[in-house]
Amino acid sequence: MADVTLLHVITALNVGGAETVLARLLGQDNADRAGIDQCVLSLMAPGPAGARIAAGGTPLETLSMRQGLVTPGAALRLIRVSRRLRPDLIMGWMHHGQLASWLAARSVQPPIPLIWNVRHSLDDIRDEKWSSRKVLQLGAALSKRPAAIIYNSHAARAQYEALGYASCHSRVIPNGFDCDQYRPDPGARQRIRELFDIDGKAVLVGMVARAHPMKHPDNLVEAVCRARSAGADIHLIIVGQGMASPDAAHSRTLASRLPRDRYTLVEGRADVAAWLGGLDILALPSAWGEGFPNIIGEAMACGVPCIATDVGDSRRIIADTGLVVPPRDVEALARALLELVAAGPEGRHRLGQAARARIIACYALRDIAAQYAALYQDVLALGGRSVAHGGSGEKGALA
Repeated sequence: MADVTLLHVITALNVGGAETVLARLLGQDNADRAGIDQCVLSLMAPGPAGARIAAGGTPLETLSMRQGLVTPGAALRLIRVSRRLRPDLIMGWMHHGQLASWLAARSVQPPIPLIWNVRHSLDDIRDEKWSSRKVLQLGAALSKRPAAIIYNSHAARAQYEALGYASCHSRVIPNGFDCDQYRPDPGARQRIRELFDIDGKAVLVGMVARAHPMKHPDNLVEAVCRARSAGADIHLIIVGQGMASPDAAHSRTLASRLPRDRYTLVEGRADVAAWLGGLDILALPSAWGEGFPNIIGEAMACGVPCIATDVGDSRRIIADTGLVVPPRDVEALARALLELVAAGPEGRHRLGQAARARIIACYALRDIAAQYAALYQDVLALGGRSVAHGGSGEKGALA
């Protein structure tokens, strides 16, 4: 195939899951081997993920839009960039990026083949902001236009199609993980305890997520308090953008309910892979909105057993290598913590080994990147006509 250009249009390039997955895919050479050059257009000014992408040598452009403010000037800049780059294929990431990608594809004649990449789940659309609901409704109305719609979770595909998104050309391609970067490390336990001054006697339970209501850190804090009241010596560490704010509800609860030497709050960090394997348990208490949580796959690849709420595809990902509880059920979350604490170091180690084997078998980055490259070729070969309904994107019965 002659060299062609793929333009990724994404809402923002900060620290979210969509941005992380895009950066990982750009770091793989599958598309390059297929003769596809890639470039990125961020609607908003690029953040940390943008710096990572630019450092890797991928051309990066931005419209420098303000959040939630789509102006006629921004739309005009989008059209100008699209006509200057004249890509052969466009992929839109995240809700606003998908709408922008549709406009970009239509602004060039003949229209450019289009793929949408959905990274969110919709347990209840009422949880979304009013403006987001309107964007979702517009997306549903336009969803027959792309040649393919990618979802990173089976849950999201079912939810979006129930909302009215076209089903004839949808497929699930899950997130992928570099299992050489995220791997068990015997030194990680000591490293994380020294880095954050944590008592090595306690069971270390970690949450890694940005501050957002859907992540529901308050639920984990309360569950840890209940588990400690039942006799479990747990140290809770919460790491993520905005999570160390002293004004956050979870911060105030921690200060009033736990001993000062049994919790740690840390702002977002870029070195998570270096110490993630030092956790005894990874917990993700999200109330809604998860599709395929990257942190679960990363922790599992590091050999850390996970507890998660049954949101998005968390149950499918974890399977029998950890525990899954209903969202917003603090008592169930506390019981899950007590169960893994009672399993002891050997029991948690066995679960962690099984978790890593599952990630390698089902969600290895090289295999996921190959699925993307194959889809690009299919769409280009069909000249932008809809690609037939795809499979799960997961390998074998393990998925």
